[in-house]
Amino acid sequence: MITTATNTNDPVIVIRNMKKSFGDHKVLDGFNLTVNKGENVVVLGKSGSGKSVLIKCLMRLLEADAGEMKIFGISIPGLSNKALDELRSKIGFLFQGSALYDSMTVKENLEFPLRRHLNKLSKEDVGKLVGAALENVGLPDIENKMPSELSGGMKKRVGIARMLIIKPEVLLYDEPTTGLDPITGREINHLMLDVQKKFNTSSIIISHDMNCVRRTANRIVVLIEGKCYAEGTYNELKNSNDTSIKQFFD
Repeated sequence: MITTATNTNDPVIVIRNMKKSFGDHKVLDGFNLTVNKGENVVVLGKSGSGKSVLIKCLMRLLEADAGEMKIFGISIPGLSNKALDELRSKIGFLFQGSALYDSMTVKENLEFPLRRHLNKLSKEDVGKLVGAALENVGLPDIENKMPSELSGGMKKRVGIARMLIIKPEVLLYDEPTTGLDPITGREINHLMLDVQKKFNTSSIIISHDMNCVRRTANRIVVLIEGKCYAEGTYNELKNSNDTSIKQFFD
């Protein structure tokens, strides 16, 4: 049985010396990161710098070559498939393209992560969870729509609702505002902050959208050449004289 950290001062996520290469190409080369309870940490880096690889290694969708990775104090490398599935049930993952199933209705998409629990939940209970999840993202009464009927922003919201339906304590956002117009992007940023405030979640947000970074980050980690090059608040990094950091804020 996976038990989560009870001490609010304990880090929720700890990554030490994570390494990942594809052939001769080093993507992560000793990357370090700590995320505390209730904190939004943005990982900022150029396209292709390894931001998405980082969270995929953390979830073991990809296998890291080396490094220590812990969530709730549980060491990720070496976990059995059963233990890994149990841990993943406490983690929400928003894929860059929302990853909704095109052949399923919104309701069926939201029911999907609950299927392993359907023998414990009545049809009525599942319906209530779906309704509450959609209400939390401001999209009531769209259960029967197909993903093809939704705008880009609505798909992102449904993706977030699907994350929230399992009541995760950790959220991993992969480029949550990519491809959205500025107004819709701002709405998603506000939604992410509302989720953090309402559920006291701990999040890693992968982004190179500086509006998203500025609005959502409690702390920013700059990923350069596979390492944590710098970290700080938005204003601290914006006011840095380091040209490698300033390039993101100019």
